[in-house]
Amino acid sequence: MKTIDPYVNKIQRERRKRENDLQRSPLNWFSLAGLYPLQSGENKLGKGTSYTISIPELSEDVEALITLTESGVRLESGSNLTINGSPATPRQLHVDVDGNPDLLECASLAMMVIQRGSLHYLRVWDRDAQALKNFHGLNYFPVSPAWRVTAEFNAFDPPTETIIRTVIGGKTSVTIPGYAQLQMDGVECALLGEVDGDELLFSFTDLTRQDATYPGGRYLVTRQPTNGKLVLDFNLAWNWPCAYTPYATCPLPPPENHLEIRVEAGEKRYHDS
Repeated sequence: MKTIDPYVNKIQRERRKRENDLQRSPLNWFSLAGLYPLQSGENKLGKGTSYTISIPELSEDVEALITLTESGVRLESGSNLTINGSPATPRQLHVDVDGNPDLLECASLAMMVIQRGSLHYLRVWDRDAQALKNFHGLNYFPVSPAWRVTAEFNAFDPPTETIIRTVIGGKTSVTIPGYAQLQMDGVECALLGEVDGDELLFSFTDLTRQDATYPGGRYLVTRQPTNGKLVLDFNLAWNWPCAYTPYATCPLPPPENHLEIRVEAGEKRYHDS
């Protein structure tokens, strides 16, 4: 009987877990159906050219009026909609950064207001989205222990704040506590790390973006360094959600993290699988 290397088995378990996590809720990256900017003042929502926000998947008897002011986002009126399972009535709307966002629903569609920097958007999911029905798993490079690399971590004192750009043209501030210095494929490399809860996140691109991986970059998460060292396992490098949908708002890797080598490990392009 063929035995599986324990390390390979561990990576494969992590990959299966990630795929399960991505599919755990029907409101996921594969069921996204739209991302609509909210303008200051009135936003009329419905189906057709007479609306500020025209959503093709809506039925013609569904419409709403959403206002955006300095006081926040408010649903002024709505027909044939629910909010959190109850009939929609005028009220202030909680957005995603509030931690308990309101969900507007009708038929297979679900909508939520999200905030990115100073801008607000209406995010739309469709539980009947074809991309959700056609999900066929993710695509990876073969597992190789050679891409599990021990790095020196050089801490900044104090940590720095930097601005990261996003694919939708926005900006977000992140904390950079230091950088990892490592050697891969015989080349000396350095990667800025970002604070990610109790862990560190490394967002990067490499030369495989030209033909094998998502051009917008990938990321990996690791534990905090111990005695100035940490392990970066590129077999667990994941795509940002923008690899799966044009309606995500992913950060772009900082210029310092553009590697001039091929990192043939981790997740490959989704649509090429």
